[in-house]
Amino acid sequence: MSERESPKCGAKLRGGRDGTCSLPAGWGTTHKGFGHCRKHFGSSATGTAAAERERVDHELRAELARLDVTPVEDPLRELQKLAGEVLAWKNALARKVNELTSLRYETQFGEQLRAEVALFERAMDRCDRVLVAMARLNIDQRLARITEEQGRLVTEVLQGALAELGMDAETRRAARPVIARHLRLVAERPGRALAPVPA
Repeated sequence: MSERESPKCGAKLRGGRDGTCSLPAGWGTTHKGFGHCRKHFGSSATGTAAAERERVDHELRAELARLDVTPVEDPLRELQKLAGEVLAWKNALARKVNELTSLRYETQFGEQLRAEVALFERAMDRCDRVLVAMARLNIDQRLARITEEQGRLVTEVLQGALAELGMDAETRRAARPVIARHLRLVAERPGRALAPVPA
Protein backbone atom coordinates (compact mmCIF):
# COMPACT_ATOMS: atom_id res chain seq x y z
CA MET A 1 0.00 0.00 0.00
CA SER A 2 2.85 2.38 -0.76
CA GLU A 3 0.74 4.83 -2.79
CA ARG A 4 -2.14 4.61 -0.31
CA GLU A 5 -0.40 5.53 2.92
CA SER A 6 -3.05 5.93 5.66
CA PRO A 7 -6.13 6.34 3.42
CA LYS A 8 -9.01 8.15 5.12
CA CYS A 9 -12.74 7.44 5.25
CA GLY A 10 -13.37 10.67 3.32
CA ALA A 11 -17.16 10.71 3.86
CA LYS A 12 -18.77 14.15 4.08
CA LEU A 13 -19.26 15.18 7.71
CA ARG A 14 -22.83 15.30 8.95
CA GLY A 15 -24.61 17.92 10.99
CA GLY A 16 -23.75 20.83 8.69
CA ARG A 17 -20.03 20.61 9.44
CA ASP A 18 -17.54 21.29 6.66
CA GLY A 19 -14.89 18.80 5.58
CA THR A 20 -14.65 15.02 5.41
CA CYS A 21 -14.15 12.23 7.91
CA SER A 22 -10.50 11.75 8.86
CA LEU A 23 -10.90 8.32 10.44
CA PRO A 24 -8.90 5.56 8.71
CA ALA A 25 -10.61 4.06 5.67
CA GLY A 26 -12.79 1.12 6.70
CA TRP A 27 -12.37 1.88 10.42
CA GLY A 28 -14.62 -0.42 12.51
CA THR A 29 -15.58 -2.57 9.50
CA THR A 30 -14.40 -5.82 7.91
CA HIS A 31 -12.77 -3.91 5.02
CA LYS A 32 -10.02 -1.98 6.80
CA GLY A 33 -8.03 0.28 4.48
CA PHE A 34 -10.85 0.71 1.96
CA GLY A 35 -14.20 2.50 1.87
CA HIS A 36 -16.05 4.47 4.50
CA CYS A 37 -15.74 3.91 8.25
CA ARG A 38 -18.42 2.33 10.44
CA LYS A 39 -19.71 5.78 11.49
CA HIS A 40 -20.42 6.62 7.84
CA PHE A 41 -22.29 3.41 6.91
CA GLY A 42 -19.15 1.50 5.90
CA SER A 43 -20.63 -1.66 7.48
CA SER A 44 -23.83 -1.49 5.42
CA ALA A 45 -24.31 -3.74 2.39
CA THR A 46 -23.82 -0.77 0.06
CA GLY A 47 -20.74 0.44 1.96
CA THR A 48 -19.18 -3.03 2.00
CA ALA A 49 -19.79 -3.48 -1.75
CA ALA A 50 -18.30 -0.04 -2.51
CA ALA A 51 -15.22 -0.84 -0.41
CA GLU A 52 -14.75 -4.15 -2.25
CA ARG A 53 -14.91 -2.34 -5.61
CA GLU A 54 -12.36 0.18 -4.33
CA ARG A 55 -10.05 -2.63 -3.16
CA VAL A 56 -10.25 -4.47 -6.49
CA ASP A 57 -9.73 -1.21 -8.41
CA HIS A 58 -6.63 -0.44 -6.32
CA GLU A 59 -5.17 -3.91 -6.90
CA LEU A 60 -5.83 -3.75 -10.65
CA ARG A 61 -4.23 -0.30 -10.94
CA ALA A 62 -1.18 -1.54 -9.03
CA GLU A 63 -0.96 -4.56 -11.35
CA LEU A 64 -1.32 -2.35 -14.43
CA ALA A 65 1.51 -0.15 -13.18
CA ARG A 66 3.75 -3.24 -13.00
CA LEU A 67 2.93 -4.40 -16.53
CA ASP A 68 5.18 -3.63 -19.46
CA VAL A 69 2.57 -1.98 -21.67
CA THR A 70 3.28 -1.87 -25.40
CA PRO A 71 1.33 0.21 -27.93
CA VAL A 72 -1.33 -1.50 -30.06
CA GLU A 73 -0.11 -1.73 -33.65
CA ASP A 74 -2.99 -3.74 -35.12
CA PRO A 75 -6.26 -2.68 -33.44
CA LEU A 76 -8.43 -4.94 -35.59
CA ARG A 77 -6.54 -8.10 -34.57
CA GLU A 78 -6.50 -6.92 -30.95
CA LEU A 79 -10.29 -6.49 -31.10
CA GLN A 80 -10.60 -10.06 -32.40
CA LYS A 81 -8.42 -11.32 -29.53
CA LEU A 82 -10.45 -9.27 -27.04
CA ALA A 83 -13.66 -10.83 -28.37
CA GLY A 84 -12.17 -14.30 -27.86
CA GLU A 85 -11.15 -13.46 -24.29
CA VAL A 86 -14.55 -11.94 -23.48
CA LEU A 87 -16.33 -15.05 -24.80
CA ALA A 88 -13.97 -17.34 -22.87
CA TRP A 89 -14.62 -15.35 -19.65
CA LYS A 90 -18.40 -15.52 -20.22
CA ASN A 91 -18.21 -19.29 -20.77
CA ALA A 92 -16.08 -19.78 -17.65
CA LEU A 93 -18.64 -17.83 -15.59
CA ALA A 94 -21.49 -19.83 -17.16
CA ARG A 95 -19.84 -23.02 -15.86
CA LYS A 96 -19.57 -21.46 -12.38
CA VAL A 97 -23.25 -20.43 -12.42
CA ASN A 98 -24.25 -23.95 -13.51
CA GLU A 99 -22.44 -25.34 -10.44
CA LEU A 100 -24.51 -23.18 -8.04
CA THR A 101 -27.33 -24.79 -6.09
CA SER A 102 -29.14 -21.43 -5.68
CA LEU A 103 -28.84 -18.00 -7.31
CA ARG A 104 -29.37 -16.06 -4.06
CA TYR A 105 -28.30 -16.29 -0.42
CA GLU A 106 -29.42 -14.77 2.88
CA THR A 107 -27.39 -12.20 4.84
CA GLN A 108 -28.15 -9.91 7.76
CA PHE A 109 -29.20 -7.31 5.17
CA GLY A 110 -31.64 -9.65 3.41
CA GLU A 111 -31.50 -11.76 0.28
CA GLN A 112 -28.50 -11.15 -1.99
CA LEU A 113 -27.76 -12.21 -5.56
CA ARG A 114 -24.66 -14.39 -5.79
CA ALA A 115 -21.57 -12.63 -7.20
CA GLU A 116 -21.15 -15.32 -9.88
CA VAL A 117 -24.59 -14.50 -11.30
CA ALA A 118 -23.92 -10.76 -11.36
CA LEU A 119 -20.54 -11.31 -13.02
CA PHE A 120 -22.13 -13.64 -15.60
CA GLU A 121 -24.79 -11.03 -16.47
CA ARG A 122 -22.08 -8.38 -16.85
CA ALA A 123 -20.01 -10.72 -19.03
CA MET A 124 -23.00 -11.30 -21.33
CA ASP A 125 -23.45 -7.53 -21.69
CA ARG A 126 -19.75 -7.15 -22.56
CA CYS A 127 -19.98 -9.93 -25.15
CA ASP A 128 -22.93 -8.19 -26.72
CA ARG A 129 -21.06 -4.86 -26.92
CA VAL A 130 -17.85 -6.35 -28.35
CA LEU A 131 -19.61 -8.54 -30.91
CA VAL A 132 -21.89 -5.71 -32.04
CA ALA A 133 -18.84 -3.45 -32.41
CA MET A 134 -17.10 -6.11 -34.52
CA ALA A 135 -20.19 -6.58 -36.70
CA ARG A 136 -20.45 -2.82 -37.27
CA LEU A 137 -16.79 -2.64 -38.26
CA ASN A 138 -17.06 -5.55 -40.74
CA ILE A 139 -13.86 -6.73 -39.13
CA ASP A 140 -13.47 -9.94 -41.19
CA GLN A 141 -13.72 -8.02 -44.47
CA ARG A 142 -11.30 -5.35 -43.24
CA LEU A 143 -8.76 -7.96 -42.12
CA ALA A 144 -9.07 -9.73 -45.46
CA ARG A 145 -8.44 -6.45 -47.29
CA ILE A 146 -5.43 -5.68 -45.09
CA THR A 147 -3.98 -9.16 -45.72
CA GLU A 148 -4.52 -8.81 -49.47
CA GLU A 149 -2.87 -5.38 -49.50
CA GLN A 150 0.10 -6.66 -47.48
CA GLY A 151 0.46 -9.59 -49.89
CA ARG A 152 0.35 -7.25 -52.90
CA LEU A 153 3.04 -5.00 -51.36
CA VAL A 154 5.31 -7.97 -50.56
CA THR A 155 4.86 -9.30 -54.09
CA GLU A 156 5.73 -5.90 -55.57
CA VAL A 157 8.85 -5.65 -53.37
CA LEU A 158 10.01 -9.15 -54.40
CA GLN A 159 9.31 -8.44 -58.08
CA GLY A 160 11.35 -5.23 -57.85
CA ALA A 161 14.20 -7.06 -56.13
CA LEU A 162 14.19 -9.83 -58.75
CA ALA A 163 14.23 -7.25 -61.57
CA GLU A 164 17.15 -5.45 -59.92
CA LEU A 165 19.02 -8.75 -59.67
CA GLY A 166 18.69 -9.14 -63.43
CA MET A 167 15.86 -11.70 -63.66
CA ASP A 168 14.05 -11.43 -67.00
CA ALA A 169 10.39 -10.39 -67.23
CA GLU A 170 9.12 -13.85 -68.21
CA THR A 171 10.71 -15.50 -65.16
CA ARG A 172 9.39 -12.71 -62.91
CA ARG A 173 5.85 -13.33 -64.26
CA ALA A 174 6.24 -17.05 -63.54
CA ALA A 175 7.42 -16.21 -59.99
CA ARG A 176 4.24 -14.23 -59.10
CA PRO A 177 1.94 -17.22 -58.44
CA VAL A 178 4.75 -19.00 -56.56
CA ILE A 179 5.19 -15.94 -54.29
CA ALA A 180 1.40 -15.77 -53.80
CA ARG A 181 1.26 -19.45 -52.75
CA HIS A 182 4.07 -18.95 -50.25
CA LEU A 183 2.36 -15.86 -48.81
CA ARG A 184 -0.87 -17.84 -48.33
CA LEU A 185 1.08 -20.59 -46.54
CA VAL A 186 2.76 -18.04 -44.27
CA ALA A 187 -0.68 -16.59 -43.41
CA GLU A 188 -2.04 -20.07 -42.64
CA ARG A 189 1.01 -21.29 -40.68
CA PRO A 190 2.68 -18.26 -39.07
CA GLY A 191 6.10 -18.90 -37.61
CA ARG A 192 6.64 -22.25 -39.37
CA ALA A 193 9.38 -22.86 -41.90
CA LEU A 194 8.12 -23.43 -45.42
CA ALA A 195 9.07 -26.33 -47.65
CA PRO A 196 9.19 -25.73 -51.40
CA VAL A 197 5.67 -25.62 -52.87
CA PRO A 198 5.14 -27.88 -55.87
CA ALA A 199 3.82 -26.09 -58.93
